[in-house]
Amino acid sequence: MKSILKRPDRFTRIVVLVWVIAGVVVLTTGFRALTAMGLLSFGGSASPGLCRAITLPAPGDLAYEAKNKTLFIASNPANGKGAIYALANGQSKPVKLAGTPADFHPGAISIGYDAGGEPNLAVIDHKASGAVATGLYGVDYDGGSARLSYQSTTQGGLAKRGQGIVAMGNGRFYLSANPVSSDLMAWADRWFLLGRAHLLFFNGTMFMDAVAGISDPSGVAASADGQYLYVLSRNERRVIAFRREIFTGTLTEMDSLSLPMRPERISVAANNVLWVAGVDRIPALGGGSRVVRAFLGADGVPQSQETVYAGDAVVGATAAVKAENRLFIGSASGNTLRDCEVK
Repeated sequence: MKSILKRPDRFTRIVVLVWVIAGVVVLTTGFRALTAMGLLSFGGSASPGLCRAITLPAPGDLAYEAKNKTLFIASNPANGKGAIYALANGQSKPVKLAGTPADFHPGAISIGYDAGGEPNLAVIDHKASGAVATGLYGVDYDGGSARLSYQSTTQGGLAKRGQGIVAMGNGRFYLSANPVSSDLMAWADRWFLLGRAHLLFFNGTMFMDAVAGISDPSGVAASADGQYLYVLSRNERRVIAFRREIFTGTLTEMDSLSLPMRPERISVAANNVLWVAGVDRIPALGGGSRVVRAFLGADGVPQSQETVYAGDAVVGATAAVKAENRLFIGSASGNTLRDCEVK
């Protein structure tokens, strides 16, 4: 006797399809979350050369002023006022600079140049009240020593959760910022990779939304000629390259390069090599620090990367800058600035 199999009815087929789609979404999201946290990454060790430790409280971000060969350091200890330090080429000890406000907690910093070629320093300042301001300071050199002079402060709704900054000169800058609608949505964007964050452009008068839909953009840097911009996505573990329209600041995405860590800050060396610092895993899971350099093609697109530093001598690396033949590595949670030889 021939058996007859009944086909599932339409409702059953829809339920099965919904469960399949939900399963794919959960697995994909889970894989991306595990990758973002670093549970699928494996560490190692590497060293650029001989290193020395410079004692300094929480040197979280670094910026190199190439014309006067001076390294600027943002110090933001968990307790107490933050400060900006300067380390001139050939000096062994950073000097704390005056000219910052009483309530000063610097996060990211960047050096730019005005139309006359004079340097200025842009600082993301996280106030004790929770507010975030972007401060611009002129940089003068009196007898060879750097000195800050206050210029302006900028605040805006979209800039409330500013993370990375790059100064473009003449009061202009780009700022990476997480969602601002609520603390919950900012948390969800970081840990569920929603891609709701922004890259903002301040044109000297107002903020403009340059790029939207980035997942947790932690750092931003520009090429020396201002033609290209590079943005880090911490969750996606990659650097995204943009072509920049010089006069309007409009950005066009070109390509991206995967990175072997959770990137925090990025800088561009004089030879157009990108330097990126970060950690292998989220701090709660431990893991060492890592610094990579990414090589750019003639079109400004990052082509390849190599690890220059890997290990736990630096606790939670947050910034790396190449200055002449030295590589400086900073950590927002540590108390030393690492000064290493590098070719």
